[in-house]
Amino acid sequence: MKPISLPKSLMELTADRIREAIIDGEFELGSKVSEQSLADVLGISRSPVREALALLQIEGLIHVIAKRGSFIFKPDIKMVQDLCEHRAILETACVQHAIDRNHNALIHGLQQSIDRMQRAIDSNAADDYAKGDVQFHLAIIDASENASIAKIYTRTIGPLLAVRTHLLSEKTAHLGRSMDDHLTLLDACTRKDVQHAQAIITNHVSHLLEAYSAQHDDPTPIHA
Repeated sequence: MKPISLPKSLMELTADRIREAIIDGEFELGSKVSEQSLADVLGISRSPVREALALLQIEGLIHVIAKRGSFIFKPDIKMVQDLCEHRAILETACVQHAIDRNHNALIHGLQQSIDRMQRAIDSNAADDYAKGDVQFHLAIIDASENASIAKIYTRTIGPLLAVRTHLLSEKTAHLGRSMDDHLTLLDACTRKDVQHAQAIITNHVSHLLEAYSAQHDDPTPIHA
């Protein structure tokens, strides 16, 4: 007998929606958000919004300042560096497992994502490209068949995805280099060249740090 699957709570649904909005660039990094305004937009009471913001604070997407309120995180360069290292460690581990355990599914997922990103480039749609980028890297995580890493990845990658969206919206020229990285990684995975794939991931992630450093003087950070 299969257990009954309970739907997500209102708090979880609220957190999902706010998280998605932050990652998709609907809020400026460092901007103030209020429980009441979010509740009004979402058509719900303030209570689930308050709980959702507390969860997103744990994930690093929201920073709460006493007597001032809640703010979208705004990272300094050191935070972005830490996030990039975190992502590289998880993805390089996962790509090895994905190639060894689930190669066909890995290549299928990567190719679907590449197709989506190419369509976005053709239509100069940075937002759509960002979604394809997320799909690409999640294909690596999913194909590794490690539920523990997948859970850690999805709960900690949000701030870096938001930074990436911020950069792409500022300068679509990043799309070309990003696409080249993804195509090269697809080729390495297709050939089952684990070491090359891991090197590409590490280099690819470092590009985000380089781009953020080039476009921002080290800002006053707003993060937990």
